[in-house]
Amino acid sequence: MKIIHSLNHLIHNPRWEFTRGRRIYSKDIPSRATIIREALLASDMSIDLVPPIDQSIGHLEAIHGYVDFLRDAAATLDDDAIIYPDVFPIRRKVNRPDHQPALAGYYCFDTGTPITRHAFAAAKASADCAITGAQILAQEGLVYALCRPPGHHAEREVFGGYCYFNNAALAANVLAEHGRVVLLDIDFHHGNGSQDIFYASSRVLTVSIHGDPAITFPYFSGFADERGDGEGLGYNFNLPLAPGARAEVYLAALDEALSAIKRFDPLFLIVPVGFDTCRGDPAGSFDLTTRHYPVIASRIAHLGLPTLIVQEGGYRTQNLGKNAVAFLQEFRKELTG
Repeated sequence: MKIIHSLNHLIHNPRWEFTRGRRIYSKDIPSRATIIREALLASDMSIDLVPPIDQSIGHLEAIHGYVDFLRDAAATLDDDAIIYPDVFPIRRKVNRPDHQPALAGYYCFDTGTPITRHAFAAAKASADCAITGAQILAQEGLVYALCRPPGHHAEREVFGGYCYFNNAALAANVLAEHGRVVLLDIDFHHGNGSQDIFYASSRVLTVSIHGDPAITFPYFSGFADERGDGEGLGYNFNLPLAPGARAEVYLAALDEALSAIKRFDPLFLIVPVGFDTCRGDPAGSFDLTTRHYPVIASRIAHLGLPTLIVQEGGYRTQNLGKNAVAFLQEFRKELTG
């Protein structure tokens, strides 16, 4: 199985200072991707670990309106500097500011996604992994893009939630040139970015199983009544679940999602996967364990579609590697035999 991965993610280690001198680190630490990579290499799977192709900026600009800002802002910083968004426009039309810290709040929707000197380069390399995976998917049948930073919270006009560019949506945009695409998001958090980008499109069906947005980040999207708009009406499907959802509840929601996917009759499947659905994850509240990930993988793989798996969250590093191996081993076995 081909795994697309860039070591450029190691240069992205967001941190920021609070007034009492306490240094706070993001949950999206470099070791997340390293743990998964090392666990896969130590497994008995046949792994082909390859670097991504350096992709055109045009791919990013096709779905994001802030590419120049993020690139230019990062280029102005030295290694110790950080732009920390802390003032955000309210929901009304506002003038675009010129001051960099104000622009950060204009383009970023939370306080957890700061801009550093290396943020753009790391995010671009992560996006390149997903795009490269999409470009070779037809020949491979199953590809895993080990992306970091993650991507599914990045919308068309704003980024946030540790995400700068929407890796899965970028891949979907490439594949949609060849046929109908499904994004089945199984991260614990709603893929608000993917929903936003394709909300008025019938080319991409977006399906997300996630924690109830009434009490779960990103809070303002992911409700069951959000079904799409215009020609995209009916092409967005959310399955929010209550805290503590056990495996039987999760699997019932998955079966409902898979039924919707079969009705759509896609040519390609993209699975943004987050292992923050696992019991004990500091960012999640579901009650899944390692033994459930092969079950989930098997049911998805039975769709029999060329599948690009894109790494999103997962913050309990003690079981992150074994969860990834369990999921990918079963997916590969079911899809490729």
